[in-house]
Amino acid sequence: MVDSLGGPYRVNNMLSTLHLKTISDANLKIMGQPAGEVIEQFATESARIAASDAILNEMT
Repeated sequence: MVDSLGGPYRVNNMLSTLHLKTISDANLKIMGQPAGEVIEQFATESARIAASDAILNEMT
């Protein structure tokens, strides 16, 4: 999340625009680690499903 928005400064800028409390840089890093792991697992599973679908389409 932090990287896609352009860093912790822009994340806090977006949050303040939405009238939400800002988050410290350290807490953003702590929250980003588990989120990154979940996103990586989802991407791996999605790629595996897409590959198996492509193989099945080639065989039929």
